[in-house]
Amino acid sequence: MNFHRTTFRAAVLAFGIVAGLSGAAQAQEVTPEHLAAAREAVDAAKTFKGFDNLLPLMVQNTQNRLIRLRPDQHQLISQVVDQESLQLASRRVDLDNDVARIMAKYFTQEELQQIAAFYKTTAGVKLADLLPKVSSEALQSVKGWSDRVGEELYEKSVAELKKKGVDF
Repeated sequence: MNFHRTTFRAAVLAFGIVAGLSGAAQAQEVTPEHLAAAREAVDAAKTFKGFDNLLPLMVQNTQNRLIRLRPDQHQLISQVVDQESLQLASRRVDLDNDVARIMAKYFTQEELQQIAAFYKTTAGVKLADLLPKVSSEALQSVKGWSDRVGEELYEKSVAELKKKGVDF
């Protein structure tokens, strides 16, 4: 389950970076061609392939939730949830389309075509393949840094407050 969270966080971070780099968005009409360019950029970037783990994670969470309520029915619950999830799997494309619409909102059709073209280069393919790992390591680094600096801030603040007569 930790892998799923890490993958999801990496994908969200990557999307945040891409969206953040886009600058201020201008309202623009999204034509079918524009949306197609966005889908091509999303697909080429592979940034959102981490979302493929969302439905299996939802299956696991739903099974666990229902089994806690009726542990005596765990086999039937697992079968039913698996069956229902297969019927929902085709809706994964809805998420891709939603993400493509978001990308189209922030990037012009030409920019999206440039993004897709970049992700088809050797460097772009490498970035797309390694970005989840890099993002995961970056998140770990951010957490480690914030833990260290937060603790230092706490200790220095306590020391300064003690100098001013406040005891903890």
